[in-house]
Amino acid sequence: MFQDFKKDAEEALEKILKARNIEQKIVLEKPEEEFGDLAAPICFELAPVLKKSPAAIAEELVKQIKIPKGSLVKEVKAFRGYLNFYLDYEKLAPLLIKKVRRLGENYGREKKNGKIVLEHTSANPDGPLHIGHGRNAIIGDTLARILRFAGHDIETQFYVNDMGKQLAVVVWGLRRFKLDRNKKSDEAIAEVYIQANRLLEENPENEKEISELLRNYEAGDKKVIKEFETAAKYCIEGITKTLERLKIKHDTFVWESSFVRDSSVDRVIRKIKATKFVRHGEVLSLDLSSFGIEKELVLARKDGTYLYTTRDIAHHIWKSTQGSVINVWGADHKLVAAQLKAVLKILGQKEPEFIIYEFISLPEGSMSTRKGIFISLDELVEESVKRAYVEVNKRRGEESDKFKKSVAESVGVGAVRYNIVKVSPEKSMVFKWEEALDFERQGAPFVQYAYARACGILEKAELESSGDTPVLTENEKLLIKIISKFPGVIEECANTRKASPLASYVLDLANAFHRFYMFEPVLKSEQKEFRLNLVEATRITLRNALNLLGIEPLERM
Repeated sequence: MFQDFKKDAEEALEKILKARNIEQKIVLEKPEEEFGDLAAPICFELAPVLKKSPAAIAEELVKQIKIPKGSLVKEVKAFRGYLNFYLDYEKLAPLLIKKVRRLGENYGREKKNGKIVLEHTSANPDGPLHIGHGRNAIIGDTLARILRFAGHDIETQFYVNDMGKQLAVVVWGLRRFKLDRNKKSDEAIAEVYIQANRLLEENPENEKEISELLRNYEAGDKKVIKEFETAAKYCIEGITKTLERLKIKHDTFVWESSFVRDSSVDRVIRKIKATKFVRHGEVLSLDLSSFGIEKELVLARKDGTYLYTTRDIAHHIWKSTQGSVINVWGADHKLVAAQLKAVLKILGQKEPEFIIYEFISLPEGSMSTRKGIFISLDELVEESVKRAYVEVNKRRGEESDKFKKSVAESVGVGAVRYNIVKVSPEKSMVFKWEEALDFERQGAPFVQYAYARACGILEKAELESSGDTPVLTENEKLLIKIISKFPGVIEECANTRKASPLASYVLDLANAFHRFYMFEPVLKSEQKEFRLNLVEATRITLRNALNLLGIEPLERM
């Protein structure tokens, strides 16, 4: 409903500008707290046109602004060249609380049309997910949840790279080394992959056997196909278990080889060869310099086998027939993403959207699956849950071990998800334990505790009609304003394809609620009914936001 207030303010400004035949884009921004709830800097932009100071223009305009009946704008003031709009909290509060309680789990949900195919994670089936894959998966899953809540029909896909060299090395290794079936399946595959790479480093001449395996797989050798599929599926079985612990599930697993088997890649190559961008030489390539891409895109090797990007062109053409396409890719794929978009444009196909995320690391350093130097996502989550248990035990030592382990699991998983998604994808990050498991101020446990506290208050009282709205305290006003902003935050996240604003929002809401709880008595207040209903509106909004972040709302912790 804060969006309604903003719209009222915009319309009031538009009306007076139109009356004066002034065309100017209206921007509303957050002012300093004591200067209202929205500020318009438009007078600074009009000053050179009207040949007056911003302060003088503001004083003129504020006299002309008429607030329509029923508006959520209480008043407008001019201050230092700004037009400051004040929200009518007494009018907003009962409307908001009623709406939130009526909509419940649907508060903030939008209604839109259109399907989006969102691909994320898509790790090579050569070992466990590391924390870089974790950032991909958490960004992708959270965005999928938000877009679905915003009304989109979402299908999440995992693209299985079963024709890459990595899987060929795994298959080659499985012919030489025993698979340890007592280990988690992706860990067992990684062990074989590492051993095989060491052997290849010692005997480089064996690389030709890897190439031969790839040729045979692409050519349709049934025995080799069986080996590749068995290895990939066994690894993905372990990857899926890791993702399930993080509450991440893919709707569809799409195999790269399917686009070779059904001749989609051949059809793409024929179309590309008919363009002016193709270059024939030792290898088949595309000159994309006219798109600002200096490096040529190689489509086929000397031996005639196709490269990953070539198959991915066919894959994207197929995806685009199902709806809009969003890919979550790492920063090391920026060039490939640009090349792919250029080729699809050449072929007259719709370009996909890319969410490119920068690298994530632990203070321990970098990772390499090939060399066996990496921090697996399993290890990260396990360590988070272990540390969470220590904190839970400090606070709830009297509870059963079953309770403490259950809470620690939810808190530990939530901490990993929140600490990763709170950072905008284009920024690199170091995962810091002291931030992730901050129960007091900045972490997911702090937000979960706000929800649990709200549940605890409501458990002690029977919820009734909120009755008359009292004169609101500043803490109540802040809480009401933040709750009213939730639908706008969902809209922002959906439009920008970023989940980080929701992470910031839910922390603001938790902080506002903790402040309200600290300074405003609820159960012993004269405004008990109203404040209980405000607590309920907070609880509903926190629950909806936490669910979208993939974090379990805990009623007790």
